[in-house]
Amino acid sequence: MTYKMDKSNPLENWNVPDFEKEYATKYSHENQTLVKAKSLLESSLNRLEEYLNIEITGMKDEIRIPFLAQRWNGFQKELNNFLASPRKFGDIFTEKMKTPYVVDKGKGALSFSNTPKQCLTLNQGKTHVAIGFVDLDLLLRARFVQNKNSVEQPNKFIGYESSVYAVAKTNVIKEMMMEKAPIRSIIEVWTSTVWTRETLKHFENAVKIVLQYENAPNNKPPNPTKKELHPKVRSLISHWNESVGNPKSRQEAHELWVKTFNSENGIFSVVANLIESRDRVQAARHILTGEFPLMDDQQKNNLIASITMFNCNDEINPHSTSECMFQMMPMDAILPKNKQNSVSIEIYLHHQTVTSNDNSELLTSIRKLDPWTMSWSNICDYSYAPVFHKLLQACSGNDTVHVMTSMSWVTEVFGAHILEHESKYRREIYDNAQKIISTTGKSIDPSGYFRYDKIIMNPCQIGSIGAASGVKESWKNYFFKGQDLNVGEVSFVPYAQTHKTHTLLNICYRYTFNKDINVHTEITS
Repeated sequence: MTYKMDKSNPLENWNVPDFEKEYATKYSHENQTLVKAKSLLESSLNRLEEYLNIEITGMKDEIRIPFLAQRWNGFQKELNNFLASPRKFGDIFTEKMKTPYVVDKGKGALSFSNTPKQCLTLNQGKTHVAIGFVDLDLLLRARFVQNKNSVEQPNKFIGYESSVYAVAKTNVIKEMMMEKAPIRSIIEVWTSTVWTRETLKHFENAVKIVLQYENAPNNKPPNPTKKELHPKVRSLISHWNESVGNPKSRQEAHELWVKTFNSENGIFSVVANLIESRDRVQAARHILTGEFPLMDDQQKNNLIASITMFNCNDEINPHSTSECMFQMMPMDAILPKNKQNSVSIEIYLHHQTVTSNDNSELLTSIRKLDPWTMSWSNICDYSYAPVFHKLLQACSGNDTVHVMTSMSWVTEVFGAHILEHESKYRREIYDNAQKIISTTGKSIDPSGYFRYDKIIMNPCQIGSIGAASGVKESWKNYFFKGQDLNVGEVSFVPYAQTHKTHTLLNICYRYTFNKDINVHTEITS
């Protein structure tokens, strides 16, 4: 079967835009990283038919083993046995070795969330506990309502995070918000490698406020509803306070950013799929330098390197992998409809790891909060299902609803990758995935910035979106096996060009504890 590309409309074919030349028109010369990125995208698209017909069993070991390690997020002898045994689509690789949640003991750090948070509807006056919060993205997306369950009290957002860096930085950003720092300054501290000197002043002011917090205990759980700093968090913020007087330059920020940048990162498909040339240039600029757009409008001597990214102690390394601000942004975040009235909320952020049942005192202190809702980031990906459910039950209040996102569930299910299906069926799977992307993309992304027809991306990633949809229920049944609960929803996150992973699952449920009531929260996207 021959597949013909429609070249009658430049938006409807697979011609990769010359974003490397567009970039050169504004920033002096072609960037070789962009040249390479464009070449990789073109090569990937040109191999579509090869992807649709290749057989895994026919691969040489030097190609097959790295492919399987990437597909299953690791390679072990048990995987070979699983793949060699009789199996069917939807079968779970139950012997998969789970990666520890904090492999580097918090040294590597995310500068911001690398996936958009779920948009939750939360009742006024209730408590939300966020495990692995990274930043305040969830609060920016949440919708607060009053109903029969509401109480005339402030909402409480209580966060627990194993990353010293995330706790320190988010506490500072919180105080910048409380002190009504300009939105631009808050965004710069949150996401940018480069700041203005005005931002530096607001940052310094917030740092001094945070350093007035009380000391959290070093050897037992913090008080959930007190502003406390763990000694390691205080050490980092104090270091930032000392660094304010001698910031690095904008050029140094760019150089430090590039040192850890992966030029083959698939994030460049975001650039290629933008419709307007000016947007492609600005997106490429952010990816290559890490700085927030519009910095070119500033005087050179008014720009400095981010203190939080490039002035850390204790071997903490933010931006340890390629990061892109767009990955944390849902497409509807820029639209006016998301504006809402201000809400009274108390925020308490603690450096604490909540990933095992070992710390009963900590789990009891969380349960005593009687949280109305709890978010778990993608921590479910790092634990075996029965162990994870035991942990959540130990934290649950009477009616607690748990929400989470799984990024790597596909690495546990046979049939979630298009190459595991017979080649004669792959074209149909691939075309159906393209149709789904085209339909849902246009509905969730009314901005009009991106193309969603015949998108520019590795064909295997597109095809696997279609393949994964056929085994979702099998994984859901495996994840919830033997649990007494009300399942609110297990749903795909609609495809968006900015997502880092395109097979995300949103999960929402509560344990029944012998009660027959409905899940009391709403995921609005």
